[in-house]
Amino acid sequence: MNIRYLILALTTRCNLRCRYCYHGDALAREDMPPEVIRRAVGLAVSGGSPFHLQLTGGEPTLVPELVEVSADLGRSTGRCLRIGLQTNGTGLTPQMIEIIKRYNLQVGVSLDGPPAVHQAARGLAAETLRGLQSLETARIPFGVTTVVSRINAGQLDKLVLVLSGFSMARGIGLDLLVRKGRAQDGKGADSVDRWTLEKALRRMGATLEAVNAHRSVPIRWREWDLLFASGHRPGNRWAFCHAALGRSLAVTPDGRLFPCTQTLYDPRFAAGTVWAPQGQALSGLATCRPRPEVCAACEIHAVCPGECPSRLHYNRNGDPFLVCHLYRTLYRMGRERPNGPEERGSLP
Repeated sequence: MNIRYLILALTTRCNLRCRYCYHGDALAREDMPPEVIRRAVGLAVSGGSPFHLQLTGGEPTLVPELVEVSADLGRSTGRCLRIGLQTNGTGLTPQMIEIIKRYNLQVGVSLDGPPAVHQAARGLAAETLRGLQSLETARIPFGVTTVVSRINAGQLDKLVLVLSGFSMARGIGLDLLVRKGRAQDGKGADSVDRWTLEKALRRMGATLEAVNAHRSVPIRWREWDLLFASGHRPGNRWAFCHAALGRSLAVTPDGRLFPCTQTLYDPRFAAGTVWAPQGQALSGLATCRPRPEVCAACEIHAVCPGECPSRLHYNRNGDPFLVCHLYRTLYRMGRERPNGPEERGSLP
C-alpha cells in the first residue's frame, strides 16, 4: 500500500446536524481507540512514501485527546509532511488551540455562508464564528470549506465578506453537494442548478477581488487555483486526488478502511480493516470518471483539473457534471479579465 493521504475519522460523534451530511443518521456513537490510530499510521508508514495526515470525524474537536495522540504519532514517524484538522469550528477551546499550535496543524473550518445561512444549513452559527475568532486571536491561519447547494448558492459573495473580517483567513474551497446520506434524493438539501451557480460564482469572484485589493495576504480561491495553477499538466487531469490513484486511505473508528471520507461506510468501497487491509480495493474509484469522448469536445479540456471521483459516483443520478459548468464559468471569467488569462492569478 503506497498511501500518500491518510484520513482518520476519530469519532462518529458530532454536535451539529447538517442538512446534507453524507454520513446520514445510522452511525452509532464511537471514538477511535489509540490502537486503531497506531495501526492506521503504521499502514501509511509501511508504504515508504511521505504522506499527509487528515483528522476528521464526526467532529474531531470533541475528542481532543485523540487529536493529540494522532498528531504526536504522525510527527514521530518522520514521514508525515502535514497534518490537517477539519472542524465545524464550534469546539475550538483553549485546549484545542494549544494542540493546534503545538503540532502546527493546518485548520479547515466548515462554513456555509453568513450567520443566518450557516444556521439554517448546519446550526450553531454563533459558536462557529466564535471559533474563527479564537483562531484569529491565536494568529492561526485557516481555510474554509463550503458545501454549495440551493440553501447557500446565492450567498457565496456574502460569505467572502464574512471572511474579510478575519486577517488569518487564507482560502475558500467549494464542495458541490454529494447525494449521499441526508442529501440523498434531496431529502436534506438539493443541488443548485447551473444558471444559479454561474451567477453565484461571478458575484463571488467580484467580491473576492474587491476584498483582496485591501488585504496584505489574499484569500485564495481553491477552484480558481486548481484551474489556473502554474505548471498544470493536462495529462494528469484524471488524477484529481490521491483516492483516484488508490493512494488514499480513510479509517473509521472501528478500524474499517475505505478510499476516502465520502466513501466511508459504503460496502461497495470497503477495503478491509487495519488488521487485515485489502489494498487492491482502494482503487475502486479509479473508474469513476467521465467518458473521454465527453471531455474531448469541452473548451477547457486541456486545463481542466477533473472532478472528485466519489462525487461523480454518488451524483450519477443527478447532475454529475455540474462541476464542469463550475470550471467553465471560472475559465470564462479569467478570459474576460482585461489582460485575459495572463491576469488570472490576480483574482485571489
